[in-house]
Amino acid sequence: MGNLSWSLLSAHSMDIVPQQLPYREFYRILLSAVAPRPIAWVSTISADGRPNLAPFSFFNVVSAQPPLLGFSPALRRLEHGHVSKDTLRNIRETKEFAINIVTFAVAEAMNLTSGEYEPSVNEFELAKLTARPSQIVRPPQVAESPVSFECKLYQIMDFGTEAPSGSFVIGEIVAVHVSDHVLKEGRLDPGALDLVGRMSGAQYCRTTQRFELDRPKVAGKT
Repeated sequence: MGNLSWSLLSAHSMDIVPQQLPYREFYRILLSAVAPRPIAWVSTISADGRPNLAPFSFFNVVSAQPPLLGFSPALRRLEHGHVSKDTLRNIRETKEFAINIVTFAVAEAMNLTSGEYEPSVNEFELAKLTARPSQIVRPPQVAESPVSFECKLYQIMDFGTEAPSGSFVIGEIVAVHVSDHVLKEGRLDPGALDLVGRMSGAQYCRTTQRFELDRPKVAGKT
């Protein structure tokens, strides 16, 4: 089963054990089936003051109380080994970061910041984005993003030492910026957010087609 191919997968219904597949094939299954995924556009700053901006699609809410967000940066694969990405290194050094929400209007700029650039590259300048100062943390926010979360490091969980392993970074939200144009009667209007989700490969999706489902009412439950 170690040489299992996509042709065989598509021709039959199968139960798959992750350890029996090459990691790239199992990785494709994860990215194809667990989707769409929200995107954390993470801005950080190094210990010596260099800004960094990069997107991560292994991202979600971890807890509402305390207010926690989590994302997973994978290791960067180099010719002679693996190293932490600039984002993770900066967070380890400074214990702070900001997560900016990605909408369709900034999707191309987000994609431009996903390159494996040298630490000296300022992705804000590269993608022609506006760096808005945060209120509490040092890393700036993406002004073009309608919602930005300022986070203090809560915990880092490390997995493995070779790509595509990485870490799970949990941040505690200490402040939130919400732009006026997505507010309605003083509250964030979900319908005003033209959010982008990550699919597999180079595919993304927009959350413009939505439907509602009321939760079932169970007798004796409130």
